[in-house]
Amino acid sequence: MERFENKVVFLTGGATGIGEATAKKMASEGASLYIVDVDKSELEKTAQECRGFGANVEFEICDVSHEDEVSGSIKNMLDSFGKVNVVVNVAGIQLWHHTSDHPTPDFERTLAVNLTGTFLVCRESIPYLLKTKGSIVNVSSTTALAGIPYSAAYAASKAGVLALTKSLAVEYAKKGLQVNCVNPGGIKTAMTRMPPIDNIDMDLLLRQNPLTPFVEPEAVAGLIAYLASDEGRHINGEHVRIDGAALA
Repeated sequence: MERFENKVVFLTGGATGIGEATAKKMASEGASLYIVDVDKSELEKTAQECRGFGANVEFEICDVSHEDEVSGSIKNMLDSFGKVNVVVNVAGIQLWHHTSDHPTPDFERTLAVNLTGTFLVCRESIPYLLKTKGSIVNVSSTTALAGIPYSAAYAASKAGVLALTKSLAVEYAKKGLQVNCVNPGGIKTAMTRMPPIDNIDMDLLLRQNPLTPFVEPEAVAGLIAYLASDEGRHINGEHVRIDGAALA
């Protein structure tokens, strides 16, 4: 029996990177999937690849920073599948600025997608996850644990995701809900590209680099799948680094 057979997964940020890899990992293990993102063409590709594993997959364009879009997507997921067992919050953005020049709209947009978006998806799905004694896995970052230059908004948002995760775990553990987050670093995604800003201190920028080579998003997908599976059931309120010993 596959680990996610007869389980429904709602996943954000499913178009590319860690979200795409996680969707395909769970599809390959029997999950039915409802995946959302803002990139329609890439989201369609992910859905088709997941269907190649025989998975039942629905997808929808959704900006998680918009309350009405999140609530609508959760409703549509329930209309399609009737329940939800696992929620995975991957959707996120990273904008680079020297903090002294950081535009307020970019700061607010980063928090809106990364932190408020995660909160909204959790809030809207919790009543239904309690019915299935389900699991939430949020994606934080090593930047929540150690400072990063030129990306203060991203670090603040991901630290918020970590705190949100722990708070939800404490509040709902006795009711059967499991909530964890992963803290990736050194993963081969668009967010690991060189910042498009001038006058950067490379020593500061590289101080969180892993001691081993960067890995593909599938490594994070495997960890997320474990935490969301019955095997990881006793892990709750935890944050798990996957960073090649960068912060060891």
